[in-house]
Amino acid sequence: MKKYSLLQHIVFTVFTLVAFTQCIKNKYSFEDGYDRGGEVDSNITVDTTLKFIDVSKFAAASVFPGLVCNATEKPRLMNHTQSFNFNYSFVGEGLRISVAPQPLFSTGLYVAPGELLIVDVPIGLNSLSIQVGAWTDNLSNIPDAPRDALIYSRSQLAPGRNYFRNLYGGPIYLTALRPITTPVNLTFSNVLKMADFDLESGMTDADWKAQLNASCVPWLELKSKHIIFTISKEYCLLKPISDVERLMRRWDEIIKRNYYDWEGLSENASDPRDQSPLLPWRVVLDIKPSVGYLHSGYPVVGTNDFEIFDEITNYEQRVSRGISWGILHEIGHNNQQGRYWSWGSLGEVTCNIFACRETKRQGYFNQAHPALPTDIPKALSFANAAGTKDFDGTDANINTPFARLTPFLQIMFKYPNGDSLITKMYQAARRALRPSNNDQDKRDFFYETICDATQLDWILFFDKWGIKISNISANKIGNKGYAYYTKELWKYNPLTDTGGDTEINLYSRSNWSITNFSSQEATGEGPPSGLIAAILDNNPSTFWHSVWSSASATPPHSFTIDMKVPFNINGFFFTQRQSLTRNIRNIKIEVSMDGTIWEMIPNSTNPSSPTTFTLQSITAQQDFTIPTKRFRYFRATIPTAADVFDGTNNAALAEIGVIY
Repeated sequence: MKKYSLLQHIVFTVFTLVAFTQCIKNKYSFEDGYDRGGEVDSNITVDTTLKFIDVSKFAAASVFPGLVCNATEKPRLMNHTQSFNFNYSFVGEGLRISVAPQPLFSTGLYVAPGELLIVDVPIGLNSLSIQVGAWTDNLSNIPDAPRDALIYSRSQLAPGRNYFRNLYGGPIYLTALRPITTPVNLTFSNVLKMADFDLESGMTDADWKAQLNASCVPWLELKSKHIIFTISKEYCLLKPISDVERLMRRWDEIIKRNYYDWEGLSENASDPRDQSPLLPWRVVLDIKPSVGYLHSGYPVVGTNDFEIFDEITNYEQRVSRGISWGILHEIGHNNQQGRYWSWGSLGEVTCNIFACRETKRQGYFNQAHPALPTDIPKALSFANAAGTKDFDGTDANINTPFARLTPFLQIMFKYPNGDSLITKMYQAARRALRPSNNDQDKRDFFYETICDATQLDWILFFDKWGIKISNISANKIGNKGYAYYTKELWKYNPLTDTGGDTEINLYSRSNWSITNFSSQEATGEGPPSGLIAAILDNNPSTFWHSVWSSASATPPHSFTIDMKVPFNINGFFFTQRQSLTRNIRNIKIEVSMDGTIWEMIPNSTNPSSPTTFTLQSITAQQDFTIPTKRFRYFRATIPTAADVFDGTNNAALAEIGVIY
């Protein structure tokens, strides 16, 4: 007989008492009421019986995403094996865009609400996950949301048999944490086939329609190489698609041409930085997006109504014309390069260039969006107004997305081969050594890229739009010696395809403006004499005079001139009032790149007074040289009465200019 220690006797006794107590507590034995479906009780560790359907969310599921016919009407597929290619190439980081297509793979299978899903995975395969449900938006932040907040589920797949239930049902997707070089066979049980159309499979329109009519799954996918739409079967029956092959070929072309090709991407790029995505974009229709009517991301989510359904499926009126604004707008958001050149006020602007490009190519730009005919004229008014402007400010003529879109349309539609400048922008961003630190960096990046791509200095165009460029960037381009781009592109109207052809002579003083002055005599000298504008009218018989008839101005007298663009200047010239009264003896000149920070300049004629030019009281033009200096603004000051030949508080001057 085996002997036991005292400690073993104690443990045995306690165990016996506990077991007895449990028997007393459960002295009645009842069947639990579930049909085990032939399963052996001892093998069941989770609810894995096929015959059990969890109906606790049927009411919610019937609202969205919808119920599926029962197994009697439509037997489920059992032991259904499919082969998958997970040898994907993910280039998201290198694209430097907001969101890139992700490695989410459609199975074409659907599991009904509350029904058991079984997935068999090969031994040794540990990198796969499963997602049930296409609708990944969380609606917990929406009061009285029309569906439950979370209706999808995700889980890792383990080698061997896997069991899942989703109380709402939905399409089945797979993800692979890393590419897998060889095809993978997975086996699914208790599933239904979706009535998907796959352009890449060679499926015909007739095949798809037969499949659609036979299906009792409420959702399906339209697939091409570059985009997948998850849409309602009911809508497909209510608004039949005339030719699904033609439709999806067109969508494939739209994505390739207006995103990938335009951004300088290709499948077989010689430079890996220009590799286009090999995974498709996804657009999913939901009863209620978590934000707005549509929103960007992966997937793009749109409201499940006839408007968005039409954007996707109405070939004749929408897709063929490029008038699928909402879809292209949101995919545009995904393709923005907001860390490099699309600065803060362009959040709802540069996402639209793709849709505008496609509608322009198809001849329907004026119908692209109802705001364009209103906002573009306002923007043109803003660009052609005089004075200081701020493109990113609150002026009502520019403070809308479609007004701010106008200069981009001018570049795209009017500048010769302007499309290529957007391509250059995307390529430059993919090659940038670092992201831009702030909005000023992004504006400078945009400006410098366009200048380098065209070998022209676009500072005048940017100035007309009030797009502020830093002195550092302006000097950087200026030092490259590019000629100025001098066409009045800011006058081009994208709606009428007119304007923007006039070339201006930047060296003419008629293009300059006087941004500030201390006083002028409006009446007493007989206009135009007396007015400050007389110093730039190229007529020495007219002159500026400080105010004297309505008031008496005292020195210092001053005025500031904006030459519109920076120039390399070698000197100044002055012409006195021809009557030689109130003539200036000494005039101080300061220069600036931005009209804010001023500096003195060396005076070759009078080195002892580096910012002051001493004039003679003569009628002829007087020239003064300086060491070459680059600036845009100059400010002239007559400091005191002693700096006027008459020694009075008043001063006069006929002309002022620069020597190039």
